[in-house]
Amino acid sequence: MEIKNLTKEDIFKMDYNQLIGLTKETNRIPGGKKTIFEILNKVFVNRDTKILEIGTSTGFTSIEISRLVKCAITSIDINQMSLDEAKNRALNEGFDNIKFIQADVNELPFQEGEFDLVIIGNVFSLMIDKERALKECRRVCKKTGFLAVVPLFYLENPSDELIQNVSNAIHVNITPYFKQDWINFFNLPGIEIFWSEDYSFDYMNDDIIKHFVKSILEREHLKELNKDAFEELKNKYTNYMYLFRENLSKMGFSIILLANIRLWEDPELYTSRKVKNEG
Repeated sequence: MEIKNLTKEDIFKMDYNQLIGLTKETNRIPGGKKTIFEILNKVFVNRDTKILEIGTSTGFTSIEISRLVKCAITSIDINQMSLDEAKNRALNEGFDNIKFIQADVNELPFQEGEFDLVIIGNVFSLMIDKERALKECRRVCKKTGFLAVVPLFYLENPSDELIQNVSNAIHVNITPYFKQDWINFFNLPGIEIFWSEDYSFDYMNDDIIKHFVKSILEREHLKELNKDAFEELKNKYTNYMYLFRENLSKMGFSIILLANIRLWEDPELYTSRKVKNEG
């Protein structure tokens, strides 16, 4: 549907992911450019690497990867409006190495072992059947490849009201996960956590939120909305930004690289950890 034909009721029914496509918001993997840089460096991505990105949204991750290493990338999302914006951005940047495909992570339209690296942002948090989604990602990844997952987790117990409000915003009934929950989830036969690093989110003050929302809503294409539809978008989008600020202030995320364990490899007996210099 064309933007000019959207009604107030259409906007009201949209979830946050649909609003991303409508507003053309730059939706990032948790940690943004720093996360992408860490992943690419840790797995030594080069021009011959074949990457699958799960949940590309408006294409930030695949475009940023292409800026650093112009390798073959396939990026999927279920939201066609977001994919259309991703295609336009890649085209404007001059990147012809990215294929944008509408697909579901639960039924990936790819061959077994097709990719060297599969990047999954916070997608697992939104999945009802997380095990099935992970199984599909493992299926299309080479035995010698890596899964790069970036799950969010709570650092403190969220209220039931907050969880319900976030669930309503994204139209998915979420269950609060803590770091150990993700460690347990990825603790599967034949797979290991090759490397991981933890982060927490910064708190954004009201002025930053207001400036961000204002810059989004002033975009030229949104002027095609009728007055009632725009007011609905303004109220809904603003409320979402404050809701997500509240939610993320209680959260962190991990960058995790998963790899297959070789059949002949014994468990590592004498493990080690990085020493932090003090003083």
